[in-house]
Amino acid sequence: MEAKFTTIRSEIEKNLSRSGHNLASFAKVSGLNRGSLSAILHGNPPKPISLGQMDAITRAFGFPEGWLYPLYIDECFYEDKVSRRRAEPFLIRCAEIGKQPCIDELLSRILEYPKQIDLIYSVAEKLFNNGKINESVIFYKIVAENEQDSYSERLAISQYRIFKSMQSVVDMEEKFRAVITFEPFRGRLPEAMQLDGLLKLANVCFTLHRWRDVEKYADELRALANGLYRDEVRKNASKRRETMHTERPLVVYYGHGYLLKAAALTKQGRYEEAKRYTAGYADLSWFEILDEEGHKAVEDFKLFSKANSFTLEMLDGNISILPSYISFLADHPGEILPGLITIMESANQFGFSADNALTKFSREMLRFGQFQDPINVDRLFRLNYQIAIYLINHQEYPRGIDHIIECLQLSARLNNEKGFINCVTLFEINREYASDRQKQLYTDLMKEVRQNEKIAADDDRRFSVV
Repeated sequence: MEAKFTTIRSEIEKNLSRSGHNLASFAKVSGLNRGSLSAILHGNPPKPISLGQMDAITRAFGFPEGWLYPLYIDECFYEDKVSRRRAEPFLIRCAEIGKQPCIDELLSRILEYPKQIDLIYSVAEKLFNNGKINESVIFYKIVAENEQDSYSERLAISQYRIFKSMQSVVDMEEKFRAVITFEPFRGRLPEAMQLDGLLKLANVCFTLHRWRDVEKYADELRALANGLYRDEVRKNASKRRETMHTERPLVVYYGHGYLLKAAALTKQGRYEEAKRYTAGYADLSWFEILDEEGHKAVEDFKLFSKANSFTLEMLDGNISILPSYISFLADHPGEILPGLITIMESANQFGFSADNALTKFSREMLRFGQFQDPINVDRLFRLNYQIAIYLINHQEYPRGIDHIIECLQLSARLNNEKGFINCVTLFEINREYASDRQKQLYTDLMKEVRQNEKIAADDDRRFSVV
């Protein structure tokens, strides 16, 4: 005897019989047309079921949403073709309510048919534009893996969306792989997206301490923003209505082209060059076509320029400005964390006392541990490392070693191999001054690192730590 396979129609018929409804009464309960319901169940061939009709039937039976979804996959194919009209909304809905097995099975079957990448890309774009960023990524990845034309704009946009979804990732190895994957596609994006892609590449490379790459992307960003700005000014002068739609005001990209270039030069100790680029974003009030957000950006850049001018003077050995710098930081709390890093780096290099700054901002420092974003987690690591060196140089070993342990925890979280090794070296040099409690914390952390497969497993991502 042959097994009887369950289909969406057999399941509906079975529950229709159990409920005691006939077609007429069920049509009223479900809100569906009786004729349509009959054609769906008894037509020869049966009429395909729309997603809306299936959900209405589910509600009428009192079952949870998605009850019939595994059986609906067959409805997405008709006469040996993919029915885009049913497959696309079905994939979107499955993504929205987390029906991953249905997505996996339907995508597997769709990819057996030629020229269906456009359908998958359309699903990804609609999810992305509706704010479903994480849900869209799986579809962009399918496009990236299966697109045949390596120079297509669709492929470039998919890679851009995937890269953009990685912005909250803290792990440095993952971030670096994301940069390598997206970097070749940056110039194939529409120009408005190129701006954002270059800005994000530069920012990610900044957290990776890849200063030459930050310079490169900042140069590209500055050149592109400048060219597009000139085009927009010409359009505005000729009263042409079409305008380019960018994710952020054009002045943001223009200013960051200078800011990131200056920051990368600063990190390489090229202070005089950095000062010239810092002046480039100090006053952008001349920028035309500014909306409210653009005007705010101009004011922000003015503040950043002042803060970074203090940074350059401090790192260049101009210690006389320290009281003014501390006053500036007190008036601008958002600058305290990067400002303290600058002060501690300078104190360690030039040998002056930073005790006043550490005391003044001790309360703010207690809140730094709340940061979760990659840039501030990296800043917190760098601050603790500089404080550890400072305290040890002043023979305050117990406090200094506490900061080393904090650095070790942060570098493990960041998957920052170089930082981790520096911290291990610093601890071992000063091991004789560590308390039993500190030695135990250190040993426990080393064991945890070895057990953490993200760092110690043999998957080409481990630290070179024994």
